[in-house]
Formats: sequence, structure tokens, C-alpha cells
Amino acid sequence: MNRWLFYWRKLSRQLWVRATAYAGLGVGAALIAAWGAPFVPSEMAERLGNESVEEILTILASSLLAVATFSVGAMVTAYTSVSSSATPRVAALVTADERTQKALSTFVGAFLYAIVSVTAINAQYYGAGGRAILFLISLCVVGLVAFRLLAWINTLSRLARVGHMIERVETEAREALCQRAARPFLGGTEGRLDAGVTIPSPQTGYVQNVDPDRLQALAAAADCRVEVLAMPGTLVRRGEPLARVSPDRLTDEACRDWQGAFAVGESRSFDQDPRYGLIVLGEIAARALSPGINDPGTAIQVVSAGLRLLDEWERARTDPEPVSCDRILAPPLDPADLIEDVLATTARYGAGDVAVSVRLRKVLASLAANPGPFRDPARRMARDQLERVRSGPSTRADRTRIESVKV
Repeated sequence: MNRWLFYWRKLSRQLWVRATAYAGLGVGAALIAAWGAPFVPSEMAERLGNESVEEILTILASSLLAVATFSVGAMVTAYTSVSSSATPRVAALVTADERTQKALSTFVGAFLYAIVSVTAINAQYYGAGGRAILFLISLCVVGLVAFRLLAWINTLSRLARVGHMIERVETEAREALCQRAARPFLGGTEGRLDAGVTIPSPQTGYVQNVDPDRLQALAAAADCRVEVLAMPGTLVRRGEPLARVSPDRLTDEACRDWQGAFAVGESRSFDQDPRYGLIVLGEIAARALSPGINDPGTAIQVVSAGLRLLDEWERARTDPEPVSCDRILAPPLDPADLIEDVLATTARYGAGDVAVSVRLRKVLASLAANPGPFRDPARRMARDQLERVRSGPSTRADRTRIESVKV
């Protein structure tokens, strides 16, 4: 992903960015009404430019502050609930939810619009024509607030549900998996460089994004090839290699140019890291199978979601995009890692639950039945799971039922 696009997407997910934009639009709409006053017909100004607009704005200002405060409190409650019932890694999706951000931003923007408008009216900023325009804008704002409020009520009904969070994580993981399947080597090819100089990481953290177009441009300018050593999701320490390029030496400036193609942060990101979404799904299953929660149904739902994701990645990888960055070498995704990320926690913690174990073995049997990248990893996991079941506290009847599902 282009590094500027990655940074923009990362910034746009921050709640304050959208709220600030809506607030600016609200203040601008309140002040711009006076500029259009000369174009308002006199009859319209007499009919609409009376004191009624101030009453509407006063109602908006007094009510929207309470609505915005309540909405923020509801979002914080949902954030806390999801962190405790699912996993803290999925809680960031609550604040990044587009419908949640639009609702909160609309309430804040409409509140500031009403406050600024009432203040401007009391300061005699508007004439009759300006108040007429303000009246029409206020009607539009009331309609927008009503629409957002109804949508927000619908969002609140499922915002903190674990099932909804599983769907959100599955959507994020599917997008990342399909992107990687289309460009399995970041648009380049598989391979390794026999020799070259390494590009060190400027800081300690997770590789969040790699910009293959920038790597291709730098490699073309230097007439060399580049091997990506730290794919998105890799934890690197300061000074550890991010990539290897074929020249024998690089200047400090050139090294910083190569480092600019890598985004290193404190946490992993869903955007270009397909394994992260699978890991988060596995964490949700692990939390659901803990003795304090004991929710095998959620674990079964995660197993089903994992099967869908693995199946889509397996089908998508058969039709990759043409090589667009021929100077880039990168390692592929390991199918064994994908199965381990999404299903290993269920196999580990769900061995004592018959329903979970049976469902998991059916999923593994489905993956192992077809010749493909998941056949051998699925069979290995099935053998490990069966050993856990046999060494666990399950009754003989339960073990017989689980063993009846052949993988």
C-alpha cells in the first residue's frame, strides 16, 4: 500500500479528525448565511427571516449537547465491554467504526452550528435575508440530526455484541487476505538475494506497512533489486534488517530513503497484515473458552469464520495479479501459520468441550479433504487436537464422539 494512503487511512480512523471536519462545516454554515443575504428575495426574507429560527437553534443547542455527551458515554461503555468480553485488540474497531464516527461528528458539528448561529443572531450579524438562509440551513441540520440519531440507535443495538465484533474482524481480515492473495509477494516475485547490504529499522516496533511502489522506484533508480526481510506484522528491534538491497554500500541519505518505504509502529495493523485479523479471531475464541466466560458458541462462530477466510484466501491465490514490481523479492504466506493463527487457540482451550471439538474436527476434515496448501497443516493440527482430547478430562463417550469425525 502506498505509504501516504496508509498514513491517511490511519489518520482518518481517528475520531477527532471527522469530528473536527464536521465542526468546521457547522461553523462555516453558520457564518456563510450572511454572505448570501443579498440574493434572497424580499418576500422570502419577510416570511422566513423572523424570530422562529432563533427558537429552533436554541432547541438544537440545548439538546445536542446532552445527545453528544450520551453518545460518547455509550461509545466508551461499548469500548470497555468489547475489551473485556472479546479482546482489547478488537476494541479499536469500535472507535474506528464509520457509523459511530459519523453520528458523534454530526452531533458535535450541529451543536457548534447552533451555538455560533445563536451568538451571531444576538450580535445582529444577520439581516432578514441572512436569517432566512439560516432557517433553511437549520431545517437541513434538523433532518440530518434526526437521520443520524436513528442510525446511531440502530448501531448501538449491536455495537458491543461479540458477534458483531467477529464480523468486523472477519471483514478486515478478508480484505487483507484478498489483497495479499492478489499480490502474494507485494507485487514482486519470490526469492532471495545472495548478497547485499541490509536496511536497518530506525525504531523498535511492528512493521505496519510496506510501500512496494516506493521500493520499486528506489530499486529502479539504483538499478538493483531489493529483498523484503520484514513483512507487515513482523516485530523488529532498532537496527534489525527491514530489507536487503544488492549494492555493496549505501549512503546515509539513501538508507533513509529505503527506510521511508516501511512504516513501523507500536502495534500491528489490519490493513496490510492478513495474519493479524486471524490472530485477533483466535484471541476472541480463547477468551470465550475461558472458565470465567465459558461461551463455546462464540468459539464455534470463530471457527466457522476462520474456515470462510481460509477458503477465500485459497481460492483467491489461484488468480494473482501480474507482477508489477519486478525488482522486489518477498517471502510468501505460510498456510500452516494461517491455520495456527485462527484455529490453534480453539484446539488448545476447547479440547474439553465436545461441541467445540467436533466442530473444529469437521472444519479440519474439510480443509484436509481437498489437495491444497492446507491439507498437511490441517492433518497435523487434527492429530495434536486428538492427543489433547485423549489426555483431558473428557468421558469415554465424549472421546468416542470426537474421534468419530475422521480427518
